[in-house]
Amino acid sequence: MSDTPETEVAVLNVRSAVGIGISFVIAAGALFALPTLQNTGIGFNTAFWLVSAVELVTALAIAYFVLNLHETRG
Repeated sequence: MSDTPETEVAVLNVRSAVGIGISFVIAAGALFALPTLQNTGIGFNTAFWLVSAVELVTALAIAYFVLNLHETRG
């Protein structure tokens, strides 16, 4: 088995890995934000949809980062 320069190698994209981690932390924090938002005077419906929007954005970000997790270098 010879390694030739034409061989493409999948390399971990560090920015995507960090993006997944940051998005996960934000999504996990948003799960506990509902009571905090309600304590500040925001109504339940508004707080619920705000948290839902944050969860949707982080889910889309994680999907994007997973699709770009590996880059090919050859």
